[in-house]
Amino acid sequence: MKIPAMSSFHLTSASESQQQSGALPDCNLSIEACACGSAHDRSEWALLGDSVAVRQLRSQIRRVAPYFRTALIRGEAGAGKEQVARAIHALSPASEGRFVVADAHMLAESNDHCESSDANLVSTLAQVLESAHRGTLYLTHLDDLSFTHQAGLFKRLQVCEERRSIWPHPGSGTIGGLPNTRILAASDRDLRSLAAIGQFRQDLYARLSGLEIFVPPLRQRVADVPILCECLLRGIAERNREPTKSLTESAMLWLQQYSWPKNLSELECVILQAAKLTERQSIEAGQLMALVQPEDAGAPISSTLKIEPLHDVIQRHVLDTLNRCGGNKVRAAEALGISRSTLYRMLGVRAVSGNCTGNED
Repeated sequence: MKIPAMSSFHLTSASESQQQSGALPDCNLSIEACACGSAHDRSEWALLGDSVAVRQLRSQIRRVAPYFRTALIRGEAGAGKEQVARAIHALSPASEGRFVVADAHMLAESNDHCESSDANLVSTLAQVLESAHRGTLYLTHLDDLSFTHQAGLFKRLQVCEERRSIWPHPGSGTIGGLPNTRILAASDRDLRSLAAIGQFRQDLYARLSGLEIFVPPLRQRVADVPILCECLLRGIAERNREPTKSLTESAMLWLQQYSWPKNLSELECVILQAAKLTERQSIEAGQLMALVQPEDAGAPISSTLKIEPLHDVIQRHVLDTLNRCGGNKVRAAEALGISRSTLYRMLGVRAVSGNCTGNED
């Protein structure tokens, strides 16, 4: 399988000075200011694929990147929100600036002891915005903020906006306007719905949601799993200077059937571990299944639980897909992501049994 070129998402490295440490002096915050180039491979990997969901996401990124001032990126944990943010930054006019990551919770509470002073309220946020001057500030964990912290973050942003006429330019003693910083905020939950039911401040939501971008969970883009896995395995092989390992057909079928509750981060972890632990060139489905932590791992396992052989599970899924496709083997093979010859081999004598007509077209 050929991995498509992603040149349109190539991340431009920052200048030499921007590749230095991103730590801010006298600022007790969890802030990572880094050059975009360090996340190049991972950012492109998260956006690989040809599913409808990821094609729509790439199209939206291209549309909003040149124009956004603030945007809200929503998606489940592990779905790739930061990778989307980095791609937006890379395609924006701010691409030559820094991409600064800040935890919204720590930013909101950093000056709670100074509520009476606008100067102190704005000081920490000013440092953060200054570090991202002409770049992009990425605020994480927005939906984890308490109402108190939501109010604190909103007030800091408001004060900064009001003080735009007396904002000092970074690294100089001159006075100028508010730094030309673009803001991307991330949330695991739908803030529009939370604001509608009173669980999130309407004013803060309105302030940060100039645009909304939804990052689909992996279960909505299972057609992308083969190319995502191939890219991961190829990267592992290149780093270790060894032949590229592959996935058996049963392993790929299992990967596309699993629900991936932790999304891309879980897929990446499972593939990396499987490649590391297997001594063979092919990775089997059983090896992958052993690396997945069941969601109900803490619950007792019933002694009467029936465990079906993997071959029967796969066979049933293939037959069900063939039935759903009206017996059309070409369509069924495409839906399963396998070749027609592989489908024939998997069906065997069952190809003409049951309700399957065996149509070719």
